[in-house]
Amino acid sequence: MLSIVKRMINFSGKYGGRLKWAIFLSILESFTINVPILCILYGLIKINNNELVKKDIFVVAIGIVISVILRALFRRLVDGLQSGTGYNIFADERMKIGDYLRNLPMGYFTEGNIGYVSAVLSSDINFIEEHGMNTLSKIVSSSIGVIISSIMITILDYRIGIVVILTTIISFIISNILLKVSSESSVQKQEVQSRLISAVIEYVKGIPVIKAFNLEGEKSKATHRSFKETRDILIKFEKVVIAPFIAMDTFIAIGTGVVIFLSSYFVINETMELPTAFMIMIFIYQIFLPFRIIGGQLPLGRIMMAGLDRYERLMEEEVLQENNKKVQFKNFDIEFQNVSFAYEKEEVLKDISFKAEEKSMTALVGSSGCGKTTVVNLIARFWDIDNGAIKIGGVDIKEIGMENLLKNISMVFQRVYLFNDTVLNNIKFAKPEATMEEVIEVCKKARCHDFIMELENGYNTVVGEAGSTLSGGEKQRISIARAMLKNAPIILLDEATASVDPDNERYIQEAINELVKNKTLIVIAHRLSTIKNAGKILVIDKGQVIEEGKHSELINKKGNYYEFWQRRMESRSWKISS
Repeated sequence: MLSIVKRMINFSGKYGGRLKWAIFLSILESFTINVPILCILYGLIKINNNELVKKDIFVVAIGIVISVILRALFRRLVDGLQSGTGYNIFADERMKIGDYLRNLPMGYFTEGNIGYVSAVLSSDINFIEEHGMNTLSKIVSSSIGVIISSIMITILDYRIGIVVILTTIISFIISNILLKVSSESSVQKQEVQSRLISAVIEYVKGIPVIKAFNLEGEKSKATHRSFKETRDILIKFEKVVIAPFIAMDTFIAIGTGVVIFLSSYFVINETMELPTAFMIMIFIYQIFLPFRIIGGQLPLGRIMMAGLDRYERLMEEEVLQENNKKVQFKNFDIEFQNVSFAYEKEEVLKDISFKAEEKSMTALVGSSGCGKTTVVNLIARFWDIDNGAIKIGGVDIKEIGMENLLKNISMVFQRVYLFNDTVLNNIKFAKPEATMEEVIEVCKKARCHDFIMELENGYNTVVGEAGSTLSGGEKQRISIARAMLKNAPIILLDEATASVDPDNERYIQEAINELVKNKTLIVIAHRLSTIKNAGKILVIDKGQVIEEGKHSELINKKGNYYEFWQRRMESRSWKISS
């Protein structure tokens, strides 16, 4: 139990002093709980001795009233310190998580880890926030209450005190056993919930594919297995704590019975006064009641500790190391110097070198899986390379603060993500302080102003999760407007017209032409006709640059690029015969 209290205090950081004050006030509250019982005992002794006078009644009444008021005051202070502190702690932690996650390499966010991260953020943190301070308060106040009550009853009669202390010690031992047996099940509970969240996310995201290939039954079975596994672990968790609960209840019942028997026996043998016996018989239920509260809170405490363990494991993941110094770029040339990179053990880039000149277009060409997207992602430092160096303006990007690096890069990819917010806020995501006039200007250049004005609420129209209310071409043009508003000197472009209809292709190509003016452009080319005028074309195969040059130079070489171009020309001449 003390480990839970200590862990929560350590976790609370700068708010730890508030929790310590709350514990101190809980001790004072525990004293006030026992004052009414002592006042009543005082009155019963006076009655038993025929000495009760009005003054005694007044003293007893005042003592009870003051103790009740103080108890309410201490409880209010404790709740204020603990409950408010809990929300402050986790408000800070959520901000810390956000900053931390954005510094993790993109490779961490695999499907396997999405469920883990989701479970930590949506389950663990919420559970600890909702139950943490309440559980801590009940464990602390109940434990202190038991100890103080045991001391007070020992002062009343040391013989009864011995029975109470023995029962208390055994009950605390059983509580620790309860904490121990619930530990393993708590970890299993957290892990199975993480797997369940991953399964549900996979199922929901894959519903279009599931329907298209008539896999409803098969995938439903897999998700059902996850639900069943979760159910079985939760039932197991309940089962493992039953025996300690029963054992604790049994010992408390035995201890209570022994105390009542001995009190009656001592009264009969005239070694204890009747008022004292009455008070002990009443008091004994007050002493052991907190153990039921403790027993109910310990499994919750163990679940919280498992949640904290998982949260701390997440926060121990290796982040991208960076220098926070600001760099003044002399130019925006991009250079790869003998760069090698692997996803875990799968080597993707092998000793690749090239230079993209400032304010020019460098196109990446190659078959699917050759490493084109990896090159673009490494420029934005979504991952760290294994060997070599990537430089912008002659400065290694590892020496550039991430904020400073990404401030100078705009990215437009085929897969556009828009937030469940207004069109305006999605565009201003690139520059929150932008004026409405600036937004409209870039939207006109991006060829999206007209269709935005046709929406129900214009720029204040909410676009739905991932921009679900817009077409692919409309989302693409909004993403280009967002990139224009950022006005970064480097543009990373996964050719946005590769999978759109001809009508949208013209608008998007016009928008891209506006976007890339006087920028250092790295483009992943799907349609070779769009890169004929590129300053440099890199042909990549199996993670290596096998050809480099302008369109005309590569055509004359009659190598891989020439073959790509010939196939492209042949495909354009295809016709559907009747």
